[in-house]
Amino acid sequence: MKVGILTGGGDAPGLNIAVYTLTKLLEKKHEVYAIYHGWRGILDKEVRRVTSKDLIDFAFTGGTFIRTSRTNPFKDEARAEVFARNLKELGLDVIVAIGGDDTLSAAAQTQARGLANVVGVPKTIDNDVYGTDYTIGFDTAVNEAIKVTENFKTTLISHERVGVVEVMGREAGWIALFTGLATMADFVLIPERPVNWDVVANRVKEVYRGRGWALVVVSEGIKEYGGPRDEFGHSRLGGVGNELAQYIEKVTGLETRAVIPGHVIRGAPPTAFDRVLAVRFATEAFNAIEGGDFGKMIAYRGGDIVRVPITEVLGKNRLVSGYWMRLYETYWGT
Repeated sequence: MKVGILTGGGDAPGLNIAVYTLTKLLEKKHEVYAIYHGWRGILDKEVRRVTSKDLIDFAFTGGTFIRTSRTNPFKDEARAEVFARNLKELGLDVIVAIGGDDTLSAAAQTQARGLANVVGVPKTIDNDVYGTDYTIGFDTAVNEAIKVTENFKTTLISHERVGVVEVMGREAGWIALFTGLATMADFVLIPERPVNWDVVANRVKEVYRGRGWALVVVSEGIKEYGGPRDEFGHSRLGGVGNELAQYIEKVTGLETRAVIPGHVIRGAPPTAFDRVLAVRFATEAFNAIEGGDFGKMIAYRGGDIVRVPITEVLGKNRLVSGYWMRLYETYWGT
């Protein structure tokens, strides 16, 4: 069979290991093709046969060697027709789509329209793909956010300041939650738990009186600022950290600084957890292909690697809830 592999949406640490591992397993019996720039690679026919030797030098780096884009191949019927025609001409029997909800939704449509068999692999630093406990890239992003926060904390202590760290996270506040727990932040703001900023300012004043510094972690997704949207309807985020810092300083009179590591936390070499997760996901994707079990997403549930129908995870986000929300409330509930 001809098997194509693509990475769509935002880059995430561990993608290269997943692509390399899957290629290494597949090439023994099948032809493997890299689809460059995500789904756009089929629209532009940027598809090239690859071997594991082509990928090994990049396997342990961040980013994605085969590039990515936020392209929706089914944005309109005219584009969908080009996509279908090109896919037929390319002759790909199977596509392994590594991405988040948007990438996987396009994979589901590809399967439903009978254009190719698909297998999905969840990745996103936001960890918000429904149906899996963890996605490729999340652990690395959290560890990088922790490094930034701990470094920032030392200067807050030295100068007796208040600090705000803004981390990525659209609808889901997983990065902010984990960063806040790991650094014992004085307050954490996540999209799932709206909080009046006066509550944050009051908590900061209380903490500052006791020790002379304070730390707040905020998820970028708590506020949108408009602007252009991508092909899946998402607007750009970022900037709420600076706004919150200015608000805290104005209300409390305490000198407040903000840092926004932004894309830095998603560009690091993958952690051991993400490396092993990528290998496990790729191995199960290979097993699904060998068994003809298509239309499935590989998932991590309770330590096990399983397959779930892609259609069951679409249109949903894995948000902070249940045990994790109770943990949030324990430390930052009001």
